Amino acid sequence: MSAETNDPKHEWLQLRVSGRMKPYITVEPRRVSLRGRTGEEISQTVRIIREAGEPFSISKVSAVRGVDVKYELEEIKDSGKKGYALHIKNTRQRPGRYHDSIHVETDSERIGRITIAVSGIIQPAGK
Repeated sequence: MSAETNDPKHEWLQLRVSGRMKPYITVEPRRVSLRGRTGEEISQTVRIIREAGEPFSISKVSAVRGVDVKYELEEIKDSGKKGYALHIKNTRQRPGRYHDSIHVETDSERIGRITIAVSGIIQPAGK
């Protein structure tokens, strides 16, 4: 970044700004991979934890396709911090691959929508 000055010897200055950003939330993991065999229970949990003083709540959860997964949201505390656990479960009963996205809508303008990418690889039973 540059700045113009009124100093004739230094009409322009190069500016460098650095610092540490404190995240509002931690989302872990950001991507979900559901792998297993038909007939098995295949699931994974995403933790959405408040980090800074920014209060938020989740107002809506929806899947883009919603065909091969189901989800459940639970309020939790993690090391004294409020947050949510988003449990994602495979519902596909036939072998194959799939992809979906789960949108988590918050009431915070700073956080907005959180998108979780979901992929699944289901193999036949007994292979």
